Amino acid sequence: MTALSARPDRDLDRDPVAADRTVADRVPVIDLSDPEATGSIAAACRDWGFFQVTGHDVPPRLVEAVWRETRAFFALPAAEKRSLMRSRGNPWGYYDNELTKNQRDRKEVFDCTTAGVDPIYGAENRWPAGNDTFRETMTAWLDACAALSLELVGLMAAGLDLPAGCLERAFGPRHTGFLRLNYYPVGDPREDSRLPADMGVHHHTDAGALTVLMQDSIGGLQVHRDGRWHAVPPRADAFVVNTADMLQVWSNDRYRAPVHRVLASRDRDRYSLPFFFNPAADCVVEPLEPLVSPEDPSRYRPIAWREFRARRTDGDYADYGPEVQIAQFRIAGPD
Repeated sequence: MTALSARPDRDLDRDPVAADRTVADRVPVIDLSDPEATGSIAAACRDWGFFQVTGHDVPPRLVEAVWRETRAFFALPAAEKRSLMRSRGNPWGYYDNELTKNQRDRKEVFDCTTAGVDPIYGAENRWPAGNDTFRETMTAWLDACAALSLELVGLMAAGLDLPAGCLERAFGPRHTGFLRLNYYPVGDPREDSRLPADMGVHHHTDAGALTVLMQDSIGGLQVHRDGRWHAVPPRADAFVVNTADMLQVWSNDRYRAPVHRVLASRDRDRYSLPFFFNPAADCVVEPLEPLVSPEDPSRYRPIAWREFRARRTDGDYADYGPEVQIAQFRIAGPD
């Protein structure tokens, strides 16, 4: 078992926090305009599974607008937000009772994806009525994050010496990525719940290919390694990037999806903006042929992304049994 992998038989949230409380000197900040960016990204994906990027093309004005609209949305009356409540059949919209690994998280979220009927759930985005600015801002932000993610996928593939375009084609003609607005209030948004919520987000790995995250200045994100939790500090000019489950499978474990969590807010409200970059609905994910050999055979059975994603969403919405994990598809290799 590598330092980044999780043991399913214990609650990692009980592990201690590292004494230095930060991985700022180990999780690199990578300038995408740097000629050495490909090698730096590959090393980060192999080592921590987390890095931060600068030198991107996302306009500062759009960054400011999405923060402004996010805070304004979560400041709406509870009844107005709950009029956009998601369901098992339609995961798009607002929710304040989400689970991670069957444990309730203390947060509110708003999720949206590309326009039109999505190809996994057959549902459309829910938007606040009479607020075109919110919809336009979030649509522009989603598009900007998708463009950045596709660039990162190309660099990650190059770091594995894969042919150009080898991974990018898995996201066409329409990716199934989505944008999430996270609000971590000091108090519990569902005081009527019988389930405790002692963590902002309980420990997990992300389901798709990669996640691009913008944090506010409060912080709270932590990554698990060597039996301890390490803080990933916020940086105003950078996106936090982490690898996710499908990239681990494609890479045949060369890149690892890091276990991470978010602390509950104690004295100040916190916001974050993750974009989850996911393959096309019909994509079947398995270790890529150039990364498989007699000495290093394929470690996973093929994963139908449509089914995997739908099952993971079910686990977020309610307790429908054990949450699906890529470990269930493992066929060979070290634990």
